[in-house]
Parts: sequence; structure tokens; C-alpha cells
Amino acid sequence: MEPWVLFVIIGQFLNATVILNDRFIVSKNVVPNTVVYAFYVSFLSIFALGALPFGVSWPSVHTSVFSILAGVSYLISILLFYESLKNSRASEVVPVVGGVATISTLISSALILNTGLPTGSDKFIIGFFFLVIGMVLISHFEFTKRSLLFLVGAGTFFGLSNVLMKIIFNETTSFIDGFFWSRMANVVVALALLLVPSVWRTVFKDLHKKSPDHSSHPTHSNSRSRSKKAFIILGNKVLAGVAFIFILLAIKGGNVAIVNALTATQYVFIFVFALFFHTLIPDYFDEKIHRHEFLHKLLATVLIVIGFFVLFV
Repeated sequence: MEPWVLFVIIGQFLNATVILNDRFIVSKNVVPNTVVYAFYVSFLSIFALGALPFGVSWPSVHTSVFSILAGVSYLISILLFYESLKNSRASEVVPVVGGVATISTLISSALILNTGLPTGSDKFIIGFFFLVIGMVLISHFEFTKRSLLFLVGAGTFFGLSNVLMKIIFNETTSFIDGFFWSRMANVVVALALLLVPSVWRTVFKDLHKKSPDHSSHPTHSNSRSRSKKAFIILGNKVLAGVAFIFILLAIKGGNVAIVNALTATQYVFIFVFALFFHTLIPDYFDEKIHRHEFLHKLLATVLIVIGFFVLFV
């Protein structure tokens, strides 16, 4: 097994945890709306400044342009994703977004990078489509037309952002450069979002929001409330950052279409979490597998695993 395949598996395990945290944050109104959360998530890429001591070269014009394009694609994708996740279970939303993203990555790779699935062996094509079919079947498509439109949009922009990241790594001389400038572009795009008056007002209000606790020490209560929110959001961002680094290492070392197809392993983890954790922590974890869904989702998970083994074992 190639090292970058292991990177994908670790990254997707962490991503499964991040997505369940995202579901908690947007569905329990930890933040006022999905636009604010998308802003926070993009802006917190500023922690990539910690890469400066490792040596960062000044970007070329091409790197700058593609980094901004990747940042815009990323922001749009997570905004549409969070909006869908707010009203639907992660086990329903994520597979559809992943399936669309996989197809989007394949098409974008062919059009932009002039590459697609590796050739020379039918097992790549067979395994790839097992993964896609599994991702589609694992969801019951319990969505409105509006929600489905959001899901398709999120998947499309996720796939595009992956391909743009591959271009950035091809343009830069080191992994640190590609990572740093793509993260700084996220910060720039997030700050640009504040130019929209309604977004600026909502973010400003959220940062200065008073706690509903009418205790005799409202200042302390406000501080605790903000600290708790910051801990939840920052902790999830750190976890997402670690996962993202693993995925970036995989993208740099492997085929971007296959890396994205292996997002399927994330759904296996979510499926397992849903089986074991919804009874242990129901207030936090509302990903429940109903009896009539079990065989359906189990079959889809098996297809995903088959696709994985066909491709890489």
C-alpha cells in the first residue's frame, strides 16, 4: 500500500469526527447562522502562520491567483455544505456531497490538469465506480429540491478546490509553500466576505453577543459562554487542520481523483459511529441508523470497502 493511501485513511477518520462536530455546531445554534460559521472556519486558516519558521517562499502570480480561486471555491463549498448539514443528518448529506465531489474532481482533472483515473488496468475503473456507487447508495435522498441543489453545489466546488490545490502544489517548490499560501488565501477570502454589510453585522453581533444567563455575574457568564464557543470551534478547526494536512500530503503524492474517491472511507467511519455512539451520547450524537435503513446502508458500506480493496490491495 502506498503511503499516501494511509494518509487518506487517517485524514478521513479525522474528517468524519469533524463533520459530526460541524453537525452539532450548526444544528444546536452554537453560531447564529452558517455564513458566520463558514467565515470562522475560513478565517481560522490564519493559524497557518505557524509555518513561517519552516521557510516560506514568496508566491508567483500564478500561485497567488490559483490560491485565491481555491479559497473562493472552498468557502462556497463549506457554506453550501453547512446549510445542508444544518437540516439533515450527516449520514445522508455527506455521501451525496462526496459522490458529486468525486465526479467533479474527475471532470475537473480531465479538463484542467489533462489527467483522469490511472490507465493501464481495469481494476482502477472498477474500483472507482464501486466507490461512487457506494457513496450514492448510502444516502436515502431524503432532501427537498433546494437541499439537493445545495448538495450538488457543495460537491462541485469541493471537487474543484481539490484540483486547484493540485495545481498550487505543481506551481510551488515545496509542500510548505503550497500549504501556507492556500491557507492565507482562505483568510483573504474570509475577510472579503466581511465587505457584505449583512455578514459584517452578524459576525460583529455574534462576537459581542451577551449570554442569555441572567445570573448575578453576567460578565463572567458571557466570558464562559464565549470561551466554550471558542473551544468548540477552535478545537474542531485544529482537528480539521490535522486531517487537511494528511489529505494534502495524499494529494501531493497521489492521483487527485483517487484521493477524492477515497472520501468513501469517511462514510464507513460515520456509519460505525452511528451504530455505536447514538445510544451513548444522544444529546450530542444524533446520527441514528433506523432499522429499515440498516441493510441499505450496510450494502452501500460493503460496496465502498470492495471499491477500496479493488483499487489498493
